[in-house]
Amino acid sequence: MASTPKHILFVVENCSVPDDQRVWKEAKAVKEMGFDVSVISPKNSDSDKENFARLEGIDIYRYKQIVIGRGFISYIIEYLNYLIRTFFLVFTLNIKKKIHVFHSANPPDLFFLIFVFYKPFGAKYIFDVHDLFVNTFESKYSEKKSAVKKIFIAVLNLVEKLNLKMTDYIVTTNQSYKEYLIEKYGINESNFFIVRNAPELDGRLDVQKDESLKNGRKYLLVFFGMMGEDDGVDVILKACHYLVHEKKFTDFYCCLIGSDNIERSPYIKELKAIHKNLALEEYVKFTGYLSWEKIHSYLNTADVGLSPDLFTVQNNISTMIKIMEYMSHGLPILSFSLKENQYSAGDAAVYCESFDYKDFAGKIIYMCGNPELLSQKKQIGLERYKNTFNWSNSKKSLTNLYSRFLNV
Repeated sequence: MASTPKHILFVVENCSVPDDQRVWKEAKAVKEMGFDVSVISPKNSDSDKENFARLEGIDIYRYKQIVIGRGFISYIIEYLNYLIRTFFLVFTLNIKKKIHVFHSANPPDLFFLIFVFYKPFGAKYIFDVHDLFVNTFESKYSEKKSAVKKIFIAVLNLVEKLNLKMTDYIVTTNQSYKEYLIEKYGINESNFFIVRNAPELDGRLDVQKDESLKNGRKYLLVFFGMMGEDDGVDVILKACHYLVHEKKFTDFYCCLIGSDNIERSPYIKELKAIHKNLALEEYVKFTGYLSWEKIHSYLNTADVGLSPDLFTVQNNISTMIKIMEYMSHGLPILSFSLKENQYSAGDAAVYCESFDYKDFAGKIIYMCGNPELLSQKKQIGLERYKNTFNWSNSKKSLTNLYSRFLNV
């Protein structure tokens, strides 16, 4: 008689599934190994209509997320909502079918507050480090020097430490995160598994280019990804204004691809105000939420992929998914000189040494005026994607980790 497969639960707070491609690919890879897989995530108000969905044999349970602003209080409310709703979803799901392994992705680093109720019954906890939780908040409030901030950061450090002590295994997106956490907390290296962010080897390159996306211009510039405070989208807007009004370089169209839902990210409101104040409607477009088919079309058509992430401790050692996506479409990259961006993109990118929008704009002119360079960067990026930075390679570490639970 065949045994019942182990039940694995993936939990994510800051993005809907399957929109969160990393969590979705991980869930599918574990499902392929023969496990029973469920996911808990917030709803994406742009695409998710149901509280429950079953996709490719995976059960997805969704809840309404609350985002009201960008201050301390707003984060507390958002994370309390996450804890309460996730607690009851986990409780209900565990009654239906026992959960053997909890796989929680951050931010926030709070799932241990729920897991503590299941640890005595033999459940295991895998913590997937998408961001360095404390560093994220330190960079958000770097200009604030108040005692409240110091207390808040001290609490976050304690939370991070308690969460890591509760884990059985830790998954990181790169070597830099692993080294950082080992140095900070003295965690045993054998507890870590590196699963890099990487696109799948699929038919994305077969999606047709669409020259109409260039809006009648010669060059299409694209940004693809989250639009948070440290993602540098304001740099793109200032650079485009500088190109048009100072450099008289106007034969371009720039598309910012990603959810522009103000309710989900209040910072988008500021970006749109900058966009309006700089009178960029003719040159820069917020596309909003797009299907993957449309995203592939944009990235296959574009001439330069923009990665303007600003320097923070977090950004410097983070693997940017947009870099991987650009390379997988053979899209030459323009990036600031961040440690992990240089490791990921290598010679597929042109780098700005100064974190300045004028330098960024100058590099755009340089790249667009050098077709031989663009062709060279395109080929290097495609080779890195096909040979190294693809999901087929990345998931080997994940399947190695989960093989430990197959016969337990």
